[in-house]
Amino acid sequence: MKMDKNSNKTQKMQEMRHLFVVLSRQFGLLQKESSQCCGVTTIQSHILYEIKQGYHMTLNQLAQRLCLDNSTTSRHVHGLVEKEYVVRLPHPEDRRYVTLELSEKGKKLEEEITEMMTTSIMDMFKDLPEDKITSMRTEIKDLTEIMRKSDICCYPPF
Repeated sequence: MKMDKNSNKTQKMQEMRHLFVVLSRQFGLLQKESSQCCGVTTIQSHILYEIKQGYHMTLNQLAQRLCLDNSTTSRHVHGLVEKEYVVRLPHPEDRRYVTLELSEKGKKLEEEITEMMTTSIMDMFKDLPEDKITSMRTEIKDLTEIMRKSDICCYPPF
């Protein structure tokens, strides 16, 4: 009997993995330059979003929020600085550090990406009733919380 329970759970988790794989593909996450219509990569788009959310965010804080190493984050931030979307400023409390902020050009681009993503998501959910959308939002919120608490949240389990 215990074998059947474990087998059933394993099957459900494999199906869950399949759903994550399909979801990633449908969001275009496998496409190397999926955000290129705006002139930035997907990672750079996430950086713009996170900098907008944070106030006086350091590179270390940004890397942590993105679940990326500092060198990868630094390389992508550098590209955004060169394109004049992000500015590095002295930390207000500790001048040994710099903080990241969006330039006016960066704010405009982030707003453009937000508008495009909002329109896309609204289109995806246009035929769903409001209660189903609310339920899905709650479930996705629960999923992100579960993932945050996981020991392997930001790291692949292999």
